[in-house]
Amino acid sequence: RLLLVATFGLAASLPAQATPTAIEYYHAGYGHYFVTADATEKAALDAGAPPGWKRTGESFEVLPVGTFGAANVCRFWSDQTFAPKSSHFYTSNAAECATRRGDPAWTYEGERFALILLDGSGTCGGGAIALYRLYNEGIGNAPNHRYTTSQTNRAAMLAQGWIAEGVGRGVVGCVLP
Repeated sequence: RLLLVATFGLAASLPAQATPTAIEYYHAGYGHYFVTADATEKAALDAGAPPGWKRTGESFEVLPVGTFGAANVCRFWSDQTFAPKSSHFYTSNAAECATRRGDPAWTYEGERFALILLDGSGTCGGGAIALYRLYNEGIGNAPNHRYTTSQTNRAAMLAQGWIAEGVGRGVVGCVLP
């Protein structure tokens, strides 16, 4: 079975099982969101290690690292200055990735998945959907980002004081519908 990603402007096709699903988790005690497409991390979080993280029911389809025509997403982690809370930050912007790599407060954890690039007009073309990045500006004494495809979630976060980051209305890339 093949997933034809050429529909989304990518000149390749991938086996359907190679298309990872990013799952969102929430820690009520920290008020933080975390997203991962890594099967090992999902299994550990679902098993309660570390404790407190629960699935929100939100997810989105991403592409494997190295997908032709897509942007790899690098991930950073930090627990400096806001322990016991920690935060992860994802970016598909090469300049932003390079800047964070030079920041000693953030640990580079590698490229985790890929996103479909925005088209020339800064939107998601070919049926792809926008992935929004929101930032809490340190609410609760620790930075946190939320990544969502949901307009409802986006509006709720903005109403709580989170800010949109990325192109236009906070779009950081596009994902498969």
